[in-house]
Amino acid sequence: MRIFQITDLHIGGAGEKPFDVDVRANFLRILETLKSHTFDLLVISGDLCYQDGEAAIYQWIRQELEQSGLPYCIIPGNHDDDQLLIEHFGLPASYCDSFFFHLPTPAPPTVFLNSGKGHVAPAQTKQLEAYLEGIAGPVCLFIHHPPLPMGVPYMDQNHAMRECDDLLDVLTKHPYPISIFTGHYHVEKSLRWKNLDIHITPSCFFQINWRKEEFEVDHHNCAFRWIDWDGEYLRHGLLYLETPVNATVV
Repeated sequence: MRIFQITDLHIGGAGEKPFDVDVRANFLRILETLKSHTFDLLVISGDLCYQDGEAAIYQWIRQELEQSGLPYCIIPGNHDDDQLLIEHFGLPASYCDSFFFHLPTPAPPTVFLNSGKGHVAPAQTKQLEAYLEGIAGPVCLFIHHPPLPMGVPYMDQNHAMRECDDLLDVLTKHPYPISIFTGHYHVEKSLRWKNLDIHITPSCFFQINWRKEEFEVDHHNCAFRWIDWDGEYLRHGLLYLETPVNATVV
């Protein structure tokens, strides 16, 4: 199974260019790039809107996704509105309570969580625990926030996930590796802790200078991640637009 992940679109209103970045053009350029690849699923892992969830922005994003013909799914970020996502992307109403879901078999074990409020709700943690109890093998998990400090001082100190203990307890009790793909930090970073491999995918907006204590934009090159996952082997890498390729899709 081949998955592509994009994250932190931060799309504003028509004609709006936050930080003087044409975020709509970035999104369309990535969609156009993805059309030249064969894959099973595009995961958009949160922060579709620039500041707050807006119906008109979601409508525009869905229109472009539907016109692209690409298979996709969406999870919320902290700049999204769960209810508006449900309404404008035709998602099950039950997602308003938990937003926990997983791909059905025969897809390899792949789970999606909602950390859009800055933490994972207890109902999701319980659903995840029940799901993992039935999986005798590695798991791939998508969530907006990384659940551990990632060595990005500004984000770790000011915008990290809250109330992580119960989630981490459930994850680390699983006797197999769990590969976690996130966004939120606007940076390329990875961390291994116990059975968890956490990977931050860069934003489609701008990237933060992870070496600085205060907020500073590092660069404006956006990227997407490719993931090949068969339930046993997981390979992944990043492709930057208009920069040298960090990983070659094979």
